[in-house]
Order: sequence, then structure tokens, then C-alpha cells
Amino acid sequence: MLRNYFASEIVASSHGPHPSPLPTGRGSSIAARHDGCDAQLQRSPLTSRESSFSLREKVRMRVLLDAICRSRIALKLVSVALLAGFVFTTDLRAQDAGALLDLLVKKRLITDQEAEEVRGELTRDAAATSAGKLKLSSPITEIELYGDMRLRYQYNGGRTAGDTPTAAAGSGVAGLRDWQERDRERYRLRLGLRGTLADDWFFGLRLETNASSRSTNVTFGDDSGGANAVFAKNSDGIFVGQAYFGYKGFKDVTLTGGRMPNPLVNTLMVWDPDINPEGLAEQWKHTYNLTFGGSAPAVESYSKDGKAVAAVEAEPFKVRLDLFVNLAQFVYADSNPENVLGSRATTTGNGRSQLVPNTDAFLLAWQVGARLNFPKNVFFQIAPTLYNYTGNSDKFNIHYQGGSPTLTNAASLAQNQTGINSLLVFDLPWEVGWKVGELPMHFFGDFAVNLEADARAAAAGNPGRGDQRYAYQVGAGIGQLKAKHDWQIDVWYQHAEQYSLDPNMIDDDIFDGRLNMQGIGVKAGYALSDAVIFSITYAYGQRYDNALGTGGTPIAIGINPLDRYQFFVADLNVKF
Repeated sequence: MLRNYFASEIVASSHGPHPSPLPTGRGSSIAARHDGCDAQLQRSPLTSRESSFSLREKVRMRVLLDAICRSRIALKLVSVALLAGFVFTTDLRAQDAGALLDLLVKKRLITDQEAEEVRGELTRDAAATSAGKLKLSSPITEIELYGDMRLRYQYNGGRTAGDTPTAAAGSGVAGLRDWQERDRERYRLRLGLRGTLADDWFFGLRLETNASSRSTNVTFGDDSGGANAVFAKNSDGIFVGQAYFGYKGFKDVTLTGGRMPNPLVNTLMVWDPDINPEGLAEQWKHTYNLTFGGSAPAVESYSKDGKAVAAVEAEPFKVRLDLFVNLAQFVYADSNPENVLGSRATTTGNGRSQLVPNTDAFLLAWQVGARLNFPKNVFFQIAPTLYNYTGNSDKFNIHYQGGSPTLTNAASLAQNQTGINSLLVFDLPWEVGWKVGELPMHFFGDFAVNLEADARAAAAGNPGRGDQRYAYQVGAGIGQLKAKHDWQIDVWYQHAEQYSLDPNMIDDDIFDGRLNMQGIGVKAGYALSDAVIFSITYAYGQRYDNALGTGGTPIAIGINPLDRYQFFVADLNVKF
């Protein structure tokens, strides 16, 4: 098919009319111009007998260059093509020739179908070269390799309160207003593969360092074991961070299953960005383009000298509305086994004897949202969400307590910090953005409330403290990080009460993954190149309610209540 096409083009260009007729009525100057252009093409080293290109490549170049020549912009484009040599460079033929083919289609020198035939042939040629030897299974239609590596300096510091009980003084025993601090040098590596399959299927796989759900960091020099631990690799394991596949065969619908990127619109107040939830997700998104006004022209007016001025049609006001629905069924914890041999075990962890649950725990999410995009780069997004926890499994059957200021530090830490009982959370993340000139700016925030906080507080031994059910975040940012020399600064205030959120999912950097904390965060970044970003983050927090502990598993600082907290990181991140 392709060879016949090129042959017919040669005949047409040499002995008959071109598919796109030349303008007529301009005399012999046009014919002279064409003759001169043809002569230059005949002398071209790309199409000469001495050229090292194959006959088929010479034919292709002759047809393409001849077509350009006849389009009346020959001298510039041919010169660029000859000097750059991009049309038939072995490794980039299909990609680079695409721009030239698009131009020929635009000039109506070839049809869309003919251009696609040429692209297909060039792609097949590239696959036969050494650069195209990678073999993919036939169902894969597109594949992308991506990842990033980060170097980090990290500081965490926390202080005990000045009025809590203390144990006998000694090494590692907390005193009053006692600081614990950590300095660490760390790295992160993530390597992923994602692609599309035939018949509207897709898949993704990502490997990453660190087995924690809320961290992908590895600390330099943290291996133990004497001389053999020096530069050892005990903590440098590689783990599966994402493994999922899905289907997009239904209009506006995406179905996903596996360990997936978070499908919900969220903030780090509720979700740590390193968490990749496991389970199922269903997403729907539809775009509506709305136009207001501009249908009728303005009234005709007159100038001072009485001359009529043409009426100008009023500019319509255009709005793009994206409506979306995100549903999720995440497997929070699996009970194993569901049916035990003999009688079921019992526990007194909640103050009375009860059977250990034998059903799985699920996190169910319902999110309905909208994004309005106005003219001049102004947008507003809101995504109300409801989170419901069903079951406790055999891993989260003890009720949440969250620590207490009436106990020593060690005893307060020993209380349950992870229970998911009595959590029904309504969450409302939002964002407003605009541009001043070319500089992006935005306000962002989040508001959450646990609708079952009364029961959660009572189970923790603090009846009447169910008012500690709210969490909120509000911030502002300027700039963006998309290309070299871009910069961005975000500043925010965050407040999360003791019985408001799931302590196992909140960000583990800001406030060390604790509840009953409030404070500020600042993040600034600069793009050293398109792929390399340097950033710093600082956070300062303090306990909100002095009558309660600071619930949540200690990530870096072993203090509860955590009366003061500071966090600082400097990151150098390379994306590829």
C-alpha cells in the first residue's frame, strides 16, 4: 500500500497535476520558481545517487520535499529539513517526521489517511532498529517508564509538657519540658511502569523504598549489627507501592482495582500523600462547556463626524464545569482466619471481656465534587466526601484512647493510638486558583468533622469531650513547579482535634502524625531544571487541648502528650 502510494505520487508530480492544484494566473514567474525548486531538489545530497539512504527512503524524501517545494514555502523548510536531518534520523523517524506530515496535511498536499500510512510505516521501521528492539506483548498499546529519586535532610523535635507526671529520672526517661530531637539524612527511590492495553484496559506498577504505608524514606547509616552493618543494606529493600489495573470502556467512567494511587480529592490533613490504598474504586467525570451572553451584536454606534461604526459582537462568557463522582471500597484490615479452630479468642482491652472480631475492616468513601473553570485562568473546586468505617478486624479491635496528660510519658504512649471505632467522617476539601499575569496563585483548605465523636470520646474514657470532633486547614500559595526556574511557596494553618480523624492516615510529617495539634506549615520550592526540584518544608505545632493526649502512633518523636513540635526538611528531588 505504502509503496504504491509513493509510486503514484512520483507519477503525479512528474507527469500530471498535483493533488493540491497550484495557483493560476500569475504568469511565467511561478513556473520559473517551480523549475528552480525542482533543480535544487535534484541536486540535494539526500536524494542523490551518492546518498547512503536506501531507495525507499530517497523516494520518501523526494515526495515529501517535492510537496513542500510546491507549497510555496520551499526554500526555508527544505533548508531546515536538510540541515537538521530530522526526517529520517534512524531513532526518531516516526516522531520527528510527524511534524512535517502534519504540515503537509495542513497545506492539503496529502490527506489524513495518507499521512497515517506514512507514520505507520516509519514506526514499523523504527521498531526494527536497535533502538526499537524492546518487545512488548501484543495487548499493550502504550507504556511509560517513570520515577523519581530524592535526597533529604530531616529534623524532628518535640517537647514534653511542664505539668505531666514523670517517672524516676534516668536515661531515656522524659522530664518536664524535655526535648527529644532527631537529625537524619535520607533517600527515596520510586520506579514505576504504567500503560494502556487493548480494549480500554490499563495497568500500573510502582516499586519503592521502605515498607511503611506513610513513608518511602530510607535513613543513611541506620543499619545495626557491628562491623558488618557499615554501609549495609538491611533497610534498603524494594517494595511494591502500587499494583493495579482498570477499565475505561464506559463513557466518562474509570474502574480501578488493586493497590492504587489515591482516587479521591484530598489534603494531607486527612491523607498522607505516600498512602496507596488497596481495594476498588469507581470514578465518573463529565465536562460541560457553558456559554453566557454574546449571542447578539452590540447596537450600532456613530463617530463624532457622523460616520457609522460597525457593531461589535459581545464576547461570550465561557465556563467549563467538571462534575465528578469518586467511590471507593478499601480493604482496611483483613481478619485471619475468619473462622478459627475451636472457640474464638477474647480480649479485655476495652475494659470488659469480649470476643475478638473475626470480620474484615473496610473504609468506604463517597465523594461528589465539581470544578468550575472561568476565563482568565480562574478556577474553583470543591469535593465533599463521607468516610465510613465498617468492622474492626482482629487488628483494630481495641478502642482508641490517644494518651493522657495524667499518666507518665511511657504509660501514655502505651495507650491505644490506632483504634478505628466510632469514625464517620465528613470531609470538605476545596481550592480557588487564579493568575496575576503569568503568576499562578491559590487559596486552599479542608474542613472535617467526625459525626460519631461522642461515642469515640466515651470509649476513650473521656465522656463529654465529644466536642473535640473538628479538623480544618486553610492556606495560600503562589507560583508553580512545572518547568526550569519555576518557583512555588505555600503557607497554611492546620488544626485537628483529638476525636476528629483517623490517626492512621493523616500525614506523618506535619505534627508527627498526631491529633489534638494545631500550628503552621510552610513549603517553598525551586525548579533547578525541568526534572530537578529543590524544596524546603517547615512546620511548628503545639497541643490544642491540654486536658487530652496527642493521639496517633509516634513516627519520629516518642512523646505523648506532644506539647511542642518542630519539623524541617530540605529535599533535592530528581524526576525521570
